[in-house]
Amino acid sequence: MSVFKNLMDNKTVAHRWASYGITVALIIAAALLSPGKELLDNSVGTLVILFILFYTLLTRRILETLIFSTIFGIALSSGTDFVEGFRVQLFKTMAGEDFIWIVLMCCFLNVFNKFLNKTGSLHAFSRLIKSRVKSKGQLNIATWLLQFPLFFDDYMTIAVGGSIMAPMYDELDVPREEGAYLIHTLAEPLRAIFPITSWAAFLGGCFISTGLVPEGEGMMAFIKSIPFAFYPIIAIIGTFLFAVGILPKWGFSKAPAKENYTELENLEESNEGRKEGNLFDFFLPILLLLGAAYYFDFDTVPAMLIVLPITAGYYLIRNIMEAQDIEECLVSGFADFMSIIILFCASYMLNDVLVDLGYIDYLANVVKQFVNPNLLPFLVFVIFCISECIMSLNWGLLLITFPILLPVAAAIGTNPYLVGAAIISAGCFGCNMCYICDYTMLTSSVFGLKPGYHASTCVAYSVIFAVISAGMYLMAGFIF
Repeated sequence: MSVFKNLMDNKTVAHRWASYGITVALIIAAALLSPGKELLDNSVGTLVILFILFYTLLTRRILETLIFSTIFGIALSSGTDFVEGFRVQLFKTMAGEDFIWIVLMCCFLNVFNKFLNKTGSLHAFSRLIKSRVKSKGQLNIATWLLQFPLFFDDYMTIAVGGSIMAPMYDELDVPREEGAYLIHTLAEPLRAIFPITSWAAFLGGCFISTGLVPEGEGMMAFIKSIPFAFYPIIAIIGTFLFAVGILPKWGFSKAPAKENYTELENLEESNEGRKEGNLFDFFLPILLLLGAAYYFDFDTVPAMLIVLPITAGYYLIRNIMEAQDIEECLVSGFADFMSIIILFCASYMLNDVLVDLGYIDYLANVVKQFVNPNLLPFLVFVIFCISECIMSLNWGLLLITFPILLPVAAAIGTNPYLVGAAIISAGCFGCNMCYICDYTMLTSSVFGLKPGYHASTCVAYSVIFAVISAGMYLMAGFIF
């Protein structure tokens, strides 16, 4: 047991040798032993997949997994010239229109979110809801409603929404656990089904990059997958039923369990000393964005190119934002997403390498022989629900699986929108269920709860929602 713990502890020498040492040895061996791309069997990509599983389980460091897997795959095909092969692949990926689209999409959305937050207009809706809460019965409903205008960003949903509502649970003598459950459970499902989010951008980009839809129709492809996002939809409905008191409160104390409470943290951004926006300032840009997105057939990049300058100009005229604020939002909006952009790039490169090795076609043939295509959405959802409970990869799950499974699904006759939604559903389940997930930690901090205790209160509902979702994916695979 101690050997296993040493291997999993990234601070130990054993872990470094097991991760970096083995990785370097495998890359060198692949480069030296490669017979050349022309002589490689298409099944060789399986070695890359096995390496992905090994490195992900050992480290849970997604960026490293993607980069090392890509280098390993290139070494298999290019031999000792793998450094030049990596350079060529990197330039090819970064110059791709679908990659540029997803980068702009995510960065523009983040800038838009920062505009709303900087002006304080985002908080206007929060204050409205807070001012209307007069009783214990209204508190959970208000917490549920508050999450919808914050759907742009899951961390903001938890941090801002939680910091606003958490003190009210103490004031009205309602267990904090209930508010923490609502906000934690809603954060990812809301982001997963709204078209103007980073998840939507990535999935739309995957539909384009894998050739399933033409350029410019990525967002429309995502919209087609929304009805199949069973777990997020069920979670939204389920939390509403909980908020209005229809669902029994399984795993919750009737009175606040104060032995599991910690000090509340206020993570809400302060706009003290400046004029803040109102409800109109919040909703007007969102309505403009929705209208522009509809006009451009839900291609959000050209929509943002119109809406961002209009929004900035309007906020300047309203005197709720200054010129230097615009620059700050633009710079930080792009800078904040650099880590995600690098992940996107690595994910796209890995997909291209696997395609180049012929592995996607090989995998499609194998799956078609041994798996009923109608069962694929169900199997994808169940398998990744289990893995997400353990690791909660979140973005990592999407980055690794979308580029591989979507073309496989299309190749064997399975609805790719259904498979994509199944992966997203599993990711949302992991965010709700995993004890070590960053969402669990953040929610616990905002609501002043011990992380393990907070996670335990979410289990019953998450499992029930997942079981219902699994049954729906089983049926949907045969219907759609």
